[in-house]
Amino acid sequence: MEHHLSSNPVLAIAACWYWVRKLQARYLARDAAAALDAASKAQRLLWTSPSFPEIVEWCFYGALAHAASWDCAPPAEKQQHFEALTAHHKQLEIWAQNCSENFANRAALVGAEIARLDGRELEAERLYEQAIRAAREQGFVQNEGLAYELAARFYAARDFEAFADVYLRRARHCYQRWGADGKVRQLVELYPRLRENEPALDSRGTSGAPVEHLDLATVIKVSQAVSGEMVLEKLIDTLMRTAIEHAGAERGLLILSRDAEQRIAADATTSGNTVVVHVLDERVSSAVLPESVLHYVMRTQESVILDDASAQNTFSVDPYIGGHHARSVLCLPLSNRGKLIGVLYLENNLAPHVFAPRRVAMLKLLASQAAMSLENTRLYRDLSKREAKIRRLVDANVVGIQIWDLDGTILEANDAFSPYGGIRA
Repeated sequence: MEHHLSSNPVLAIAACWYWVRKLQARYLARDAAAALDAASKAQRLLWTSPSFPEIVEWCFYGALAHAASWDCAPPAEKQQHFEALTAHHKQLEIWAQNCSENFANRAALVGAEIARLDGRELEAERLYEQAIRAAREQGFVQNEGLAYELAARFYAARDFEAFADVYLRRARHCYQRWGADGKVRQLVELYPRLRENEPALDSRGTSGAPVEHLDLATVIKVSQAVSGEMVLEKLIDTLMRTAIEHAGAERGLLILSRDAEQRIAADATTSGNTVVVHVLDERVSSAVLPESVLHYVMRTQESVILDDASAQNTFSVDPYIGGHHARSVLCLPLSNRGKLIGVLYLENNLAPHVFAPRRVAMLKLLASQAAMSLENTRLYRDLSKREAKIRRLVDANVVGIQIWDLDGTILEANDAFSPYGGIRA
């Protein structure tokens, strides 16, 4: 078939479309090398189809194939794949600006892959969700399934297996609705656990009874709110309310590292059906939490879960646990790229086994987002302080200050620098 198409110039359009569809098929089969080979052959024939949908699919699947190839490429080839990926993304964004209904979901998904490769995890998560939502709203069930599948791999790489499973099941459901039986079989072969405890899904792809799956959407939404908050006090308030509500905790503490010292940044408690958050700046003491648990989490950057702290355990000798009759205890590290930002401590003194595995998984996701957001907020605050200090110095006219760009053009100078008054250019 391929020889027949390539040997007959009259069939150039058919050959172009053939290679575009082979690109799509090879990518969906997880054969990135063959997908890029098909993309290269299609590219030479794109002149035959400048206004047909196939050119969009070439751009979309070509971008995804380059992203997949980047993961396993030797260092010398990674930049080449990344440049091709970003070039495809720019074209998709141009199309999305003119017709978001058709192209926004594709641009968002490719943007998510770029953010993933670039290490911008919060941005990647936001864009995966945007791609899923846009594809669902416009009826692109195949792209919705693909976005779910790529998001699942993203979460699995971060060890959020519970969320990866949910997204894989939804991806499989989308592929079933699309009629891609081969893709469904592939997912089941790659992830045999998909056969187990399959939740019922309605026509919108929404999970049925298991409450943990429904909570996932809420956690994603809240984690996005956390990631977008740049005011430290508001970020802490959102984090603590979310943690208390979704963990089933009675009380929570946020401990942040500051100049090699651990400080309590917030104390949250339940009062009826509400959560009361107090933003603090106090030293850690054995009167407010089990310090042995805190020090273990800080040293190892591993979570500690005590299903029943009143039973014999490694931390039983801690005076706080014995004196306060703590039952359920959960202590999570907040770390970003291996750096410990702080610790989230939660407890429930009424019942044991409160912090179930599903809840812990959701809280770990939230902790990961919170660590990055706290670090970004701190950097933003430090930058604002420096800019304000420089602005006060410039406005004070105590010394002459001149600011210029690399080509020597003066951008700004205060009155003390120029005898003719301030320069604005």
